Amino acid sequence: MKKRWFTIIAVLGVAGASVAVYQAWQPAQHVGQSEFGVARADSPSKPKSHVSLTEAKWVAARIVIAPVERRKLQPTRTVPGRIDYNGTRHVAVKSPVDGLVRKMAVLVGASVEEGQVLAVIESPELGERRADVLQQQGDLELARRERDWWQEIHSNLDELLAKLKRPQEIAALERDFADKPLGDFRRDIFSAYSKFRTAETINANLKSLSEGSVSTRTVLEQRAARDAASADFQAACEQAAFDSKQKLGKAIAAFDDETRRLGVAKERLIWWTGQSPDASADSVKDGSLSTWPVKAPFAATVEETMVATSERVRQGDDILLLADTTRMWVQADIREKDWSALSLSAGQAVQVQTPALPGKTLDATIAFVGRAVNAETRATPIVADIWNEDLLLKPGLFVRVLLPAGPPVEALAVPDSALVRHEGRTFVFVEVGPRDFEARNVDVGSNIDPWVIVTSGLTAGDRIATSGAFVLKSELLLESEE
Repeated sequence: MKKRWFTIIAVLGVAGASVAVYQAWQPAQHVGQSEFGVARADSPSKPKSHVSLTEAKWVAARIVIAPVERRKLQPTRTVPGRIDYNGTRHVAVKSPVDGLVRKMAVLVGASVEEGQVLAVIESPELGERRADVLQQQGDLELARRERDWWQEIHSNLDELLAKLKRPQEIAALERDFADKPLGDFRRDIFSAYSKFRTAETINANLKSLSEGSVSTRTVLEQRAARDAASADFQAACEQAAFDSKQKLGKAIAAFDDETRRLGVAKERLIWWTGQSPDASADSVKDGSLSTWPVKAPFAATVEETMVATSERVRQGDDILLLADTTRMWVQADIREKDWSALSLSAGQAVQVQTPALPGKTLDATIAFVGRAVNAETRATPIVADIWNEDLLLKPGLFVRVLLPAGPPVEALAVPDSALVRHEGRTFVFVEVGPRDFEARNVDVGSNIDPWVIVTSGLTAGDRIATSGAFVLKSELLLESEE
């Protein structure tokens, strides 16, 4: 029994000695590990966290350095959307009349300015409507001249009658009113006043003669003649004042009537064509009352033409399709579950991204927000207005709409491109010297594209690599394995 135990102890001792010899023979690099890989026995106990680049590597890496800042960030929620024509700047231009397309002045793809002629339509009925308007315009002009004429006569007559209330010399009156229109009243008033003044002069001369040289009968007859002339003159003045006022009133009434008739003729033309009659002035100058120039309502691009020259059209037929593609609409749907989380109102700014323009974020403004939930999609539509001066956005293009989801927050933030992740840790490369960087661990919070909030590990003003961090990570791992 003792011999058996002695044998067991001897075997265990030999085994222990063999293990010790094997461990002593193993290479030193299997002892200890760093955060970036397996460390050598002679490597420092502290993990490798610094990386330096040679001049050549620095130039090749094109690393971008930027300071860390506190930023005001807007939390957003991304919803799918699409680009569409602006509904207020996308119209089908229709024929205002029944007629014949005399000329198509533009082609598909042409850019047109506001007021530019797109097509010319010829219609005999249009000529009749226009002729009515022109006739009424002529009648109105005649009525205006008649009214102005009687207004001037009435004014001059009032001035004359005011002067005749005191004795006046005929020659002086004729001189004062030589260039002032009085119409037939000049003859009536001046003739009656001349007779009255003559009778009054004769009567005054008879009074100056000695008593008995002229018979009493003659004196009485002359006095009666003077009174009759005075009455005739007074009657002429009263009649002139009345007649001038009446004729002026009739002229004003005729002018007002012609004004109304012209308005009715224009309204008929507007109702028939759907456009202002003034729009036809150019073709009227050319001597053609039966042609109507169809003009662009705004600056736009011709998207499609529906008719050709010499083709007959009816009132309301589409002639061509216009669209102002410098301003587009972004249409998106908000699901019921997201509605309460979003604060949306007309005029609010939103951002738009599309795979067709990688790396670009476009600004848009909410035009209107739907108030009803679609029964099929269970979503509420929103429409945003977006500028498209460079014409890169096309109708039907898929976009992502970044909608505000809560109030803005202010925090320390870095670009997502600055963050490096390796074996469960997140860090950034902080510049500590020329071409020298430190891999510093950071804790991150919310991601508000393209920024990530940093909760610890950095302070404002730290200069970090915002682009090229992958190159620095590769260099750090390579140095750690050496």
